[in-house]
Amino acid sequence: MYHGIIIDQEFTDQLFPNTFKVFAEKKDGSWTIYGVEIEDSKLGKAINDVKNAMKQGNWYAHFYKGGALWVVFKDKTFRVKPDKSTWGPIIEYGQRLKIPEEQLDFQPNRFQDEQHYFSEKYFK
Repeated sequence: MYHGIIIDQEFTDQLFPNTFKVFAEKKDGSWTIYGVEIEDSKLGKAINDVKNAMKQGNWYAHFYKGGALWVVFKDKTFRVKPDKSTWGPIIEYGQRLKIPEEQLDFQPNRFQDEQHYFSEKYFK
């Protein structure tokens, strides 16, 4: 099972995150950030669905499991490890899209960090 982090504001239809199994959510200003689950066999379809539903511009989503981290932009997808030392090409790409570097943190990217990220009151 993969987990992913998606934001309602990044999609043309802000209800799109509800097409996934949502395990957690939190508000951050006007954004709602969702933690979602994706079966391993459906990851490719989920990535394509996210790309198709995503607005043009400086948005991304990410999916992770064990040693794999997938970062999905509208026009490009990267597969790296949760280790920051592997993120150079993604950071450069995101900066070309004018995404501030502090937003290119891909957190959480491990299951054990989710509870802290979402805080207990938002877990479903």
